[in-house]
Amino acid sequence: MPADPWPLPNPGPSSGSFDLVAPDEGLGAGTGISRQVQGDVPVSDAERSPRTKRAPKEMPLRFRCVCGTCIATSEGFVDSRDDSFVFRTLHVGGGEAAGRVVCGECDQALGFRSDGLFFLRRDKIEQRAEKLEVLVCSLKLQEINDLSPVLTDIFPYSSVRERLLQKAELRGFAALPGKPDLVVVVHRNEGRALLTDRNGFYHDVLGCAYKQTRGNVLVVLTRAEPKAETDLFDKVMLRSLSTSGDQPTIGVLSGLGQVLTSCTQMSAIPFCLGKACLSVV
Repeated sequence: MPADPWPLPNPGPSSGSFDLVAPDEGLGAGTGISRQVQGDVPVSDAERSPRTKRAPKEMPLRFRCVCGTCIATSEGFVDSRDDSFVFRTLHVGGGEAAGRVVCGECDQALGFRSDGLFFLRRDKIEQRAEKLEVLVCSLKLQEINDLSPVLTDIFPYSSVRERLLQKAELRGFAALPGKPDLVVVVHRNEGRALLTDRNGFYHDVLGCAYKQTRGNVLVVLTRAEPKAETDLFDKVMLRSLSTSGDQPTIGVLSGLGQVLTSCTQMSAIPFCLGKACLSVV
C-alpha cells in the first residue's frame, strides 16, 4: 500500500467490505475500512473549492518505478546525469527516509537525497509520456454521454473510453477493458442508491478497478446535489448510506474525497485525484 498522505485501499473479497483498518472517527468509523495516514496535509479553503483547481493543459513527463507508481514528474526535474535523474521535488508516490528514496507502493530503493535534491537511479526508473486512459462506466448510457465530454475537457491530454455496464455482469465482475489509469463509475440517483458492499451494484466493479489502477477510482452520483457549494458530495446522504444503508465502503470513499454527488462539481475531479495520488495531477 502506498505510503502517502492519501493512499487508497486495496479491495478485499468481492462478497464483503474492503479489507482495511477502521478509522478513529468520521465516515467509515467502525466499518473495518480506513486510510493510512503518513502525515497531515494542509488544505486551504480555496483548494477545497471545486472551482479553483484544474488539471494542467500540458501532460507532464512522469518518472515511474518499475511497479508503475509515479515517483516524480518533469515539473520537479532539475538535471539528467549518466546514472541518475535529479529532482527538486518528488511526487506523492515517492518517499524518503534516512536519506534514501523508496517507492511508496513496493518499497524498492530508488535513489538518495543530497543537498536538498533527489537522485533517482536510471536503472530503477522508467519515463512515461503517453496519454492517460480514463474509463467511464455506468448502467445508464445517458450518464456516460453526459460525463465523457466533461472529462475530456478537464483532461485534454487523456483518452476517455466508455463502458456501458449490464446488471447481469456486475456480480463477480473480473476485468475492465484495456489498462485504464483512472476509472470513473457514474450512477444516476433514482431513490435508493445501492452502490457498494453486499447489495451494491458496483462493489465488484470498484474492487476490480482498484486492482487495475492502484486505487485511482472516482464515484459520481448524479441527481444528488451537495447542500453546500464547496462540498464534493451530499454529506448527509453519504453518511446515511455508510452508517444506515449497509454501505460502509462508499462512506470511506467519500472520506477519501473520491465521491462526487453532482455533475456540476466535475471541476473538482483534479482536486479529488490529486489526493488520490493520480500520477499526473
